[in-house]
Amino acid sequence: MFNGFAEEHRTFFEAVAEDTTWETVSARAEQHRRAIHVPMCELTDELADEFGPVKVYNLHRSPNLWVEQWAYAEIVDTIAFGVSLSLDGLWVEGGWLRSSPDQVARYRRAAGPQLESIVAELRSRGYELLGHRLKRADSELLAYRSLIAGRSLGTGAWLATREPLERVRTEWRNLRPLVSWLAEHVGPRTKRR
Repeated sequence: MFNGFAEEHRTFFEAVAEDTTWETVSARAEQHRRAIHVPMCELTDELADEFGPVKVYNLHRSPNLWVEQWAYAEIVDTIAFGVSLSLDGLWVEGGWLRSSPDQVARYRRAAGPQLESIVAELRSRGYELLGHRLKRADSELLAYRSLIAGRSLGTGAWLATREPLERVRTEWRNLRPLVSWLAEHVGPRTKRR
């Protein structure tokens, strides 16, 4: 059962932000497991009944992955809900993370008023749009080659309680219209790069 992220998660992230060597990270691997990885697994396990199985990433040799802990609930191939923990607190997102040419073609054919309405609603709730963009396109939405809506939930004493679970659940529910639209209209890659 998820009972929050102990304050100790900050000391791990602070240490690896200051010294980005693998030696520093590997020496703190148990701290990472205890304060970050296990609580993230517990949080996402409690979300799995509603959103499906969630992959929580392990420590990796990539330095950019040491300063945040990511987890994704894949809905269809590269379309997913995501949550991360870092020194900045919790971040939530949902959308189409990576694209292939066949997905982009389907997206460009389907983008229209329904997607515009979904995006407008998310923006009104404080989400920002992210993703890979073309330099030129006929409209803002047609510029995207991947489309993600996300926002920071910040940091604070609430991270050490059960509150992150309910906040992530609420945010993923808010993101569901976008993720569902993308799953239906963009779908999985038929050609892998």
